[in-house]
Amino acid sequence: MQTNRNNQPKELGKISWYRSHQAALDAAQREGKPVFLLFQEVPGCATCVGFGEELLSYPLLAEAIENEFIPLAIYNNAKGEEERILSLYHEAPWNNPVVHFVDGWGADTVPRLPNPWEPFLLLDRMTQALKVSGRKLPEYVALLAAEFKIKYGKSHTAYYETPCFWSGETSMIQHPAVLATEAGWIAGKEVVKVTFDPLAVSLQELSHFAGREHFKRVEKPGAYRKDVNPQYYLKGSVFRLLPLGISQRSRLNYAIPYAQNAESYLSPLQYALLQQHRKSGGDGPELYDKAIEESWPDHR
Repeated sequence: MQTNRNNQPKELGKISWYRSHQAALDAAQREGKPVFLLFQEVPGCATCVGFGEELLSYPLLAEAIENEFIPLAIYNNAKGEEERILSLYHEAPWNNPVVHFVDGWGADTVPRLPNPWEPFLLLDRMTQALKVSGRKLPEYVALLAAEFKIKYGKSHTAYYETPCFWSGETSMIQHPAVLATEAGWIAGKEVVKVTFDPLAVSLQELSHFAGREHFKRVEKPGAYRKDVNPQYYLKGSVFRLLPLGISQRSRLNYAIPYAQNAESYLSPLQYALLQQHRKSGGDGPELYDKAIEESWPDHR
């Protein structure tokens, strides 16, 4: 029996959790997945609630935990069997959240993660656990690093004037340090808004890359206005009907015209939604350029 992600304590986020330790281990052995073991205070303090409402509710991360792991939640302030499991892993009661990654026999595969609300630490530990267990890292999970850099203010932005901002989007996303691209306007000129990782490339290096495509950096950008057709190739496809992360949009927008495997960037739920839209003829509201937290389906 697993929890109902749409009707459960907010400390648990939007993830359907196993609540039985043995049932979770049995599922891990059966499915060949590692266990994402969360020790959480329920009802909890502001830290516990914030972790549930923020990271554990972010759609693509929540789906990664549900699909690539066996999610198991143990309350650290409960008696009986949960108190026994808490003691088994040498965790303190009434504590801040702690995450263990264990195999189907309950053994830790990577070091425990206290204070897992730091998104990059949590994602790194998840990646390690999947690697140790011999499971392939799905592309949508790998893209979470880019999504988080944008979401949590670890990215910088530059603007480049281009002869055609739609082709500019697909050109600039090919740089490995670019996280997202978007077509827009500054002072009546077509520009590409480029969101990039400043730890992976300098602005000078990025501008040199853009210069090879004959794009000129707008050094003192005025008011920027997003075009009505951002991610042009994506918007012209059935993928436009999907809830997508910001980095996902740009990757798909590049993959579609270049006949790459665009579906590889989708999570299992996104892929299922894509198949539904294809069967229904591709009708429905455009969701791709909406905030994924708002466009993600509530009930699934």
